[in-house]
Amino acid sequence: MQKIRDIGVVQVVESGNDTTDTIQDRYVLSSRISEMVRMLKARKQTPRQPEQPAGGVELISRLQDLKAEQDNLSHHLAAINKEIAQAEPWGDFSPEVLSNIAKTGYKARFFSCPERRFEERWNTGYYIAEISRKQSIVYFVVFQEKDQEIDIDAEEMRIPEHPVNILTERRDAIRRRTVEIGKELDEIASVYLPELEMAGRKVMSDARYESVLINTLRVADDKLLILNGFVPESGEPALKSWLDETGYVYFTERPVPDDNPPVLLKNNRFARLFEPIGSLFSLPSYNELDLTPFFAPFFMMFFGFCMGDVGYGLLLVLIGIFMKRRVAPAIRPFLTLAVYLGIATMFFGVVTGTIAGFDMEKIAIFGSLKGMMLSDQQIFYLALAIGLFQILFGLGIQAYAKYKQFGFAYAVSPLGIIIGVLAMLDIALIKQGGMVSKIFLYISLAMIVLWSDPNLGIFGRLGKGVWDLYGIITGIFGDVLSYIRLFALGASSGILGFVINSISLPLLDSVPVLGPILFIIVMVVGHGANLMLAGLGSFVHPMRLTFVEFYKNAGFIGGGKKYNPFSNN
Repeated sequence: MQKIRDIGVVQVVESGNDTTDTIQDRYVLSSRISEMVRMLKARKQTPRQPEQPAGGVELISRLQDLKAEQDNLSHHLAAINKEIAQAEPWGDFSPEVLSNIAKTGYKARFFSCPERRFEERWNTGYYIAEISRKQSIVYFVVFQEKDQEIDIDAEEMRIPEHPVNILTERRDAIRRRTVEIGKELDEIASVYLPELEMAGRKVMSDARYESVLINTLRVADDKLLILNGFVPESGEPALKSWLDETGYVYFTERPVPDDNPPVLLKNNRFARLFEPIGSLFSLPSYNELDLTPFFAPFFMMFFGFCMGDVGYGLLLVLIGIFMKRRVAPAIRPFLTLAVYLGIATMFFGVVTGTIAGFDMEKIAIFGSLKGMMLSDQQIFYLALAIGLFQILFGLGIQAYAKYKQFGFAYAVSPLGIIIGVLAMLDIALIKQGGMVSKIFLYISLAMIVLWSDPNLGIFGRLGKGVWDLYGIITGIFGDVLSYIRLFALGASSGILGFVINSISLPLLDSVPVLGPILFIIVMVVGHGANLMLAGLGSFVHPMRLTFVEFYKNAGFIGGGKKYNPFSNN
């Protein structure tokens, strides 16, 4: 079993046995360690070697105690700050003095009211001591005699339990202890973080090892163990070589969809960058096409279309290139993706004629690019054209997938939709096909209606086909209109950039020295905010077009399980 884990290519099929208390405890411990690691990674670190290894259990226990104390102090600090705010207007009063006053027959009552409502005549009718005035509020104490009635237009306040000086001392003590805890956490992070990460990996690995053991089928009085699992084709030679050397008996067969095998995506370097985006929706099922390489170019194009600014795109490219060598290897693909998205943004920035909110047509240096720039109406039609193309492309993928899985009869209906859309496009707009387009339109209707479901009889096909035809006509039209958001988002970010420039440019020559400073502040803050808003919209809306319009027309079902082999990692 240890050797199988070392090879690390088998995803074990669990037999459904309940996990033991030991395994559950290990998973809980692993979760705690992960939480501690995340906390320590956020601390200030000066990495160095420990003088002596820390006991894993003792270290985790100490970290949990520190974290619990830190949280407790944080709650206490919030509560005491609230008490200070309430007690501050009353100063450093002495509870003993109030007690002594009460013994003389007077009761101290605390009041407050706005300055405009405070009446000097109250001083003649009552024993009043004004304590303070803060933010146009008067805080005062009325010393009430026995059976004396107090009739003043003021709000009576609760007597603070402690004077502000005592509360301040407690607050300072909490802050000092919080700093001490922070220093200890920084020390642990600097010295023991790698050791703690390693301990977390080992605990998780041990938990998985024990889980695999109890999910192994035991027969012949536990003398024979049978392990079922899935292995990718790329990992099969290494496993078979070891099994042949050791003489273990094994059987192999190709899985069928009912086996619910895991999914391991295999894409080129470009498409791999977009796999995290696709996984946000779902992995493909085992017998489905992976749509990542098909939606990747569209997503890149849509992002650029939505942001559409040469300046913003150049900034994304520079950030991606500059930061790529300065981050962990796991983060680098995201920065590479940012570079590609930045390039697309620059391209569509040229198409829309926008650089940092400025009109490129009015800048002489960009005169040679005027031929690439489109008007707003042309950009609107371009968004619809790209949307229609992606929808037809998705239908083509659906037709191919159904042909490969079930046969040509199942591919006829999506092919009919493609032919019908192209025929209607020619009849309504292009007007070059004439009667040929009309013939193809009728053929497409027959393909859709008669091959809506090859499993049904002729009348069942007709009924289902007519119903599907209604959904197709309304659905295609609605799907194409959804791509208007590409134009709308690009226009909105461009308008915001123009507004920011309109506000900042007059500041440049307004006041000597201060004017240029204000200009820079408004430009940086304004365009920074616009970049973040445009970036968010440029990511979310292309993702929506991908997961709804494209996936639907491509016939994507999803629901695949990620390949997660039994290994030391």
